[in-house]
Amino acid sequence: MNPRSLLVLLVLLSSIPIAIAADAPSPSLTLRRLPWAGIQLTTGNATLLIDAIAGARSPIAADKDIAIDTTATQRFALASHHHGDHYDRDALLAALGDRGLLVLQRAVADWADARGLRVQLVEHYQPVMLPRSSAAFVAFAVPAADGFGHPQVSWVIDVAGRRLLHAGDTPWHGHWWDIARAYGPFDAVFLPVNGFRQTDARIEDSGVPMSLMPEQAVEVARILKARALVPIHYGGGGENYLEQDGIEGRLRTAAAKASVTLRVLAAGESWQMDAGVGRGESP
Repeated sequence: MNPRSLLVLLVLLSSIPIAIAADAPSPSLTLRRLPWAGIQLTTGNATLLIDAIAGARSPIAADKDIAIDTTATQRFALASHHHGDHYDRDALLAALGDRGLLVLQRAVADWADARGLRVQLVEHYQPVMLPRSSAAFVAFAVPAADGFGHPQVSWVIDVAGRRLLHAGDTPWHGHWWDIARAYGPFDAVFLPVNGFRQTDARIEDSGVPMSLMPEQAVEVARILKARALVPIHYGGGGENYLEQDGIEGRLRTAAAKASVTLRVLAAGESWQMDAGVGRGESP
């Protein structure tokens, strides 16, 4: 075989795996909203919890009986920060068991009680493969803010061909454009929307929201070029915890004006993400 024919053959052979990979369907992905700010992602035999708390810890009465699904054989968890409505050591101990793994950004870990848990510490932007062997999930801790000035991160997740972001209870900050450029567009973003104000010991109510307001969450979703905005962290106001009024109505109005797709999930409700829709398209 002459060199020219050999080169042609090699080019043809090299294209075969690419064609097969392009035609291979994406793995299935089930997203389940947990109480308050929590979500659970499941693909194959692996599951990932983010800001998971036991239903009894939720400030919403209707969430009390919602349990974390622990049927997956490979279990992992992330937490945005250490506050009790986002980090529940007892719930994580029960959900992860002896072999599960909790991943914390290093500064957040300094504040979190992780006794009894297997913990992996990561820095900002450091990719973590879960599990290490197959990397069903790849997670990146990215910058966020916190209404009390405590360490907090958002989590970017790659799973089953999708790109997701969970933003804890962050208020507005200036990192959205960098996150969008480095990791976007996103298939779904889970954003706090209640614009809460809280009094706590020396912390006085300044009148300034300590998490994203509904209109701000929509703007974040637009900047991140998200296929869908899933609102979290709302519906639990109280005497010392003040939420914005008319949250869902304001979300729908702002989302319609910005052409952002809003997907409201009740705690306990699941969303089976279809395999045939690419980033930037409507779900």
